[in-house]
Amino acid sequence: MPVGSFKLFAHRGARIMAPENTLAAIENAQAEGADGIELDVQLTADGQPFLFHDKTGERVAGTKAELRTLTWKEIRDLRAFGKHPIPHLDDALAAMEGWRGSLLFLDLHQRSEELAVAVAGSVSASPVRERTCILDFYSNRRFLTLAARAAPDIQIAVMPGSPWNTDASAALGAAALCLGWDGPFTKTLYKAACRVYDVRPALERCRQMGLGLSAGVANTPEEIRYFFSQGFDAFWTDDLRMARLAAQAL
Repeated sequence: MPVGSFKLFAHRGARIMAPENTLAAIENAQAEGADGIELDVQLTADGQPFLFHDKTGERVAGTKAELRTLTWKEIRDLRAFGKHPIPHLDDALAAMEGWRGSLLFLDLHQRSEELAVAVAGSVSASPVRERTCILDFYSNRRFLTLAARAAPDIQIAVMPGSPWNTDASAALGAAALCLGWDGPFTKTLYKAACRVYDVRPALERCRQMGLGLSAGVANTPEEIRYFFSQGFDAFWTDDLRMARLAAQAL
């Protein structure tokens, strides 16, 4: 269930709590009461979209190979963290059908026109199309534009990166914006940028336009409080239980 007026999104499926980018992560995020989930998508050598974050499989799947160089048959034989199958995008979309009311963000994790078109086609054909956003950075906006042209009935979401890209990101026709950072370096950059650029007026303009606004990745109570101070009420996190307690304490 939603946490009061706040929403919590499971980043990579809340990877502190479950194996990232797997069907088990989708199941766990639903069980933990998340309002939605973010998953990373890549494309195999033979054109099949699958869930995976890293460029190589070394950390997650025990192979140094770049997964984009493998066929779907080869990837299907791998196991994430020694146990979990690496899902095809269609399997993830099917799993989301039973998680009613949830939002799905699909992060394009290759700079590839073929990936953008493939993901757009899969989402367009899915019953969860209306609650799914294809996601990428503002700097990679051409792939989002390509996805929207390939399947005009899908929605896109934009990560502005620098806060001063917020209005320009909204102007792409986005349904949602996702601000913040994904690690210590980008956290430092984002906070430094926000000291010289007050993002709150731009966020209010986007809110008036009806865009969904969220921020992350917030993995400590301090980070939840920081984003709340900027006006956010939806948070991406790797740790849903921590985020729930932190949000309830605001």
